[in-house]
Amino acid sequence: MPLFEKLGFSPNEERIYLHLLKSGAGSIRQIAGDTGVNRGTVYEALTTLADRGLVSRSQKKPHQQFAAENPSALLGLVEEERGKLAGIQEEIAASLPKLAALYEAKHENPVIKIHEGHAGTKIILEDVLATVAKEAGREYRVYSAANIREYLYYHFANFSERRIKEKIKAKVIAIGAGGEIRGLDERRWITVKRGAPAYVIIYGKKTAIISLSQGRPHSVVIEDAGLAETQKLIFDSLWNTLAKE
Repeated sequence: MPLFEKLGFSPNEERIYLHLLKSGAGSIRQIAGDTGVNRGTVYEALTTLADRGLVSRSQKKPHQQFAAENPSALLGLVEEERGKLAGIQEEIAASLPKLAALYEAKHENPVIKIHEGHAGTKIILEDVLATVAKEAGREYRVYSAANIREYLYYHFANFSERRIKEKIKAKVIAIGAGGEIRGLDERRWITVKRGAPAYVIIYGKKTAIISLSQGRPHSVVIEDAGLAETQKLIFDSLWNTLAKE
């Protein structure tokens, strides 16, 4: 992105300012003739440049003259933008509690999100950590499918390390052989001849379902407190049954 565009100037405003740097002062008619920009647009551009301190005006007869200010004024614009951003940052920080409350209220209704590919799976795993870290128990539940595990951490190889570092626990019911204890996790197995076709994560008010299609993961996250609570009840019942076997 060109420098002037980054500062919020239009191509015509940039063209006119650079022209004045090279040529010195000029009237609207002269600037329009030299740059090929129509007079109305030249007037609007000069007004913006003057308001932002890059152009000065004079009342020299018979026509008003415009001249470029020193380019060091550009640094002043940067400082001005920095000050605005700092103010905006403070306003956002002050408004976040209210905005978060609106977000949470909206999500009282069921929400379904679809994610594609390995990048989509990483988004879900990041959400698992972010969501569970805010809960008192800091724990989530998983139905782990043997034939999907190898695809799960394709873009998030250090997921378990992150989970352990953030002191997040996991209960895992493994469907099919394999899987290992990494720390702060418990695992119980269901013996089956074929692996399950989907990997399910139950966390917070959400249930994530990850399946494969031609070796590529496809994911659905259902954000519904009732569904998540039902899934937790079923999971815990099966978990306790497996403990007795």
